[in-house]
Order: sequence, then C-alpha cells, then structure tokens
Amino acid sequence: MKKYKIRYQNIDKIEEIIIETTNLSSEKLPKNIIEIIEYKTNYKFDFKRKKRINNKDLNLLFYEFNLMLQANINISDALDILIKNKKDKNIVDFLKTIKYSLSKGKSIDENLDKFKINSLVISFLKISQDSGNIALNMRALSELLKQSEEIKKSFYKAISYPIVLTITLMISLFTIFSFVVPKFKVIFSQTQNELPMATKILLASESFFENYFLYLLSLIILLILFFSNLYIKNSRFEYFVDKFLINNFILIKDIYLNKELYKLFLLIDIMLKSNYEFHKAFISSKILLKNKYLLDKIYIIDNLLQNGKSINDSFLKTKIFDDIVLNLINTGEVSNSLGITIDEIKKIYKNRFNDKMNLLTSLIQPIFLIIIMGLILWIVLAIFMPIWDMGNMINL
Repeated sequence: MKKYKIRYQNIDKIEEIIIETTNLSSEKLPKNIIEIIEYKTNYKFDFKRKKRINNKDLNLLFYEFNLMLQANINISDALDILIKNKKDKNIVDFLKTIKYSLSKGKSIDENLDKFKINSLVISFLKISQDSGNIALNMRALSELLKQSEEIKKSFYKAISYPIVLTITLMISLFTIFSFVVPKFKVIFSQTQNELPMATKILLASESFFENYFLYLLSLIILLILFFSNLYIKNSRFEYFVDKFLINNFILIKDIYLNKELYKLFLLIDIMLKSNYEFHKAFISSKILLKNKYLLDKIYIIDNLLQNGKSINDSFLKTKIFDDIVLNLINTGEVSNSLGITIDEIKKIYKNRFNDKMNLLTSLIQPIFLIIIMGLILWIVLAIFMPIWDMGNMINL
C-alpha cells in the first residue's frame, strides 16, 4: 500500500489530503488537483557516496553545451565532444548518464540521483526530456545558472559584513569573560567597599558565563536542531515559517520576498526569451521556489489561468504583487508585449532586493557600533570604578 499527499484548490484556498491506497486511479479524488506527491520512506539510509559536481563546473559545462547546440550541432555529437574533452571523471560520468537517458528514453531525474548537483539542473533536464525541446531548455538553463550565481554572490557579499561583526562581537565577549574579568575578580573580592552597580552586573554576567555557558550553548543547539527537524518533517510548521518570513519578519520579509520574486521573474524572462509561451514559462519557474507559502500562490495563479482568467486577474488574486507590477503585467498582456514588461519587473525586484540589502547593511553598522561602544564603556567603568574608589581610600 502506498501513501499519497494530494494538494488541490478549494475556492480560493489550497488544501491537501492524505490517501493510502494500492491503486490511486480507483480512488475518488477531489477536483482542481494541483499536485500528487507519493510519500517515500522517511528513514532511508544510503551509504553510497554521491558524485559531487560543483556549481562553477556546471555553469561552464552547460555554457559550452548551449554554445554547441546554438551552433546547430546535434545533441548526441555535442555530448560526445564534451565527454571527449572533459578530464573530471564525475563530469564525464554525468554527461554519459544524460546521453544514455535521452537516447534510451529513461527517466533522467532517476538516473541522475547518484550525483550531488544543483537541483535546478535536474529539474531543467527533466523538463527538456518531457518537452523534447532540449536546445531551448539548455539555453535557458545556461543563462539561469549564470544569473543564479550572480544572485548568490551579491547576497553573500551583502551579509558578509554583518556576519563578521557578529563573530567579532562574540569573540570579544568570550575573551573578556574568560581572561580579563577573572583577573580583576580577585582584586574586587578583597575590597570592603560596596561595589558599583556596573561592577556587580559584570561579575554576575561573568559568573553566569562561567557556570552556565555550556548549558546555554547546548540548549541553543538543541532548539536549532529541534526546529530544523520540525521544519523538515512537519508541513504545517514549514508553511507557518514560510508565511511568517513573507508577511511578518520586519525588514527581512522585504529582502526575502524581493529575492524570491526576482528569481521567479528571472526564470520567466529567460524562458520567454527562449520562445516559451507565458503559462509554460510561469509554471516551470516554480522550480526555483522552495517557500511553501509562495508556491501556494503560484498554484492559485496556475489554476486561475487554466480556468480562463486573465494573467492580470490571476496575479491580483494572490495579493502579493503591488500596483506597479500588476499594471506592468496588465500592460504587457493587453499590448502583447509580456516579454518586455516581465524583463522590467525582473529589474524592479532586483533593484528592490539590492536597496533593502543595502538598507539592512547600513542599519547594522551603526547598531553594532553603538553596542560595541556601550559594552566597552560598561566594562571600563565596571573595572576602573572600584579601583578608583580604592585609590581614594588609600589617599585618605
């Protein structure tokens, strides 16, 4: 008996049911089905090491493959040329697997399961095999891999400074509480005067750090592991977190949403330029999204388009696109120039993402500066105020 999760649209909501059956076709299924997912065994131990191909090599590989296809070299010959010229055994095996799957009509995603590679590649190769239009898909994939790498680099560049500041702050606090404060603690214990409040707080913090730091660290690690596992295993919790990221996480929500929508329209733009019709390009673009809340919105749009609604009305129903984007979509639909307007929408979301990241970075710098200055002032006062009091007592 197999277990299936069926997602379907009920009026304006996405709902899901679980069915256990030996024959799914004999079951009474709901209308407006969006997707059917077969549950696999949760705990499957695979000790076989997967062959890894890094993104840089994949980008170059599909760039070369696309160039040959655009030069009207047939797929089999192009793959043979690449196999002959590549030295990396994993890449050669990867290319041979693609050639075998395409020539024999075997499921390409199942055959590529032995490789640890970017999921986009497998998804696009599966689309290529199903549609039979490999040249167009390889052109889109080559451009997408290039753009995805640029998005990743810009994101890492933006967050690198805040991460360095955070690590520096943690190291500073660890050093102060481990090496500096204990040396002055002996001196303070010998004084008969009442210690200043700043010193008491410092000593209490040092005592807490010394006695409970490992317990606190363990608790944080356990909570992270627990919620990470809950996010993976529990679809409702995953949906709640994904929705929270989109709607409620101050400042981060704008960065996250603009980044995801930029990726969405980036792929739509690439596929439109590869001569795909809009609906096909839109549905294919969901492979870039992992956020369940956003995917639900995509499924709503897809269902509305299938039921004959206009593109603008379908996007309007989701309530995640602003008036500027909706007006551009409406203009493109009415004037039959979606290729132009989608390109502009992509640029809008890219600029918004960059602006929000720059704002976050500009806010983090002064905030961290104030925190560090406050800590330094607190520690200096906590250490030297008792010493000054002892100096005054000696002078008296």
